[in-house]
Amino acid sequence: MNQESTAKPSLAGRLVSWGLQLSALLLVLFLIHLWQTRDLVEGVAPPLSADSLDGLPIDLSSLGGEPVVVHFWATWCPVCKLEAPAIDELAEDHKVVTVAMQSGQAAEVSDYLEANDLSFTTINDPQGKLSNAWRVRGLPTSYIIDENRQVRFVSVGYTPELTLRLRLWLLDNVL
Repeated sequence: MNQESTAKPSLAGRLVSWGLQLSALLLVLFLIHLWQTRDLVEGVAPPLSADSLDGLPIDLSSLGGEPVVVHFWATWCPVCKLEAPAIDELAEDHKVVTVAMQSGQAAEVSDYLEANDLSFTTINDPQGKLSNAWRVRGLPTSYIIDENRQVRFVSVGYTPELTLRLRLWLLDNVL
């Protein structure tokens, strides 16, 4: 039997192979992100003016001075439910406005928030008018808006809390 055919690859060969596989995976994830965000709003954020479920007026143009996370979600979205506790945690330290997209009447959304122990500021969007204005096509979708109402970051799908916090920190400290 030929010894070369049964020899294990060297450590360097395995590391190169793993590096190439990791690079390919990261490239695929990056391309998926680009495809998911291809039609989303860029530049100046669209208007966002409505009453929250608590009856308080919310107007994006009056929330200046620091970045704002605008987070679109739905009660029927399993990924949104998974991500919701992280958004709630983020809302304790940063300005976060969430929009419940096509999730029923205000009472239904309020019941959902209470049942899941969520306290973030929420605007109900039962017909999807706000979601359409922001070109939301997949959920959850998170935008980070700077103090000049410029869209600085957008993400579709599950976004870890650490990623959002890092983007907010970069916006405050670097950009």
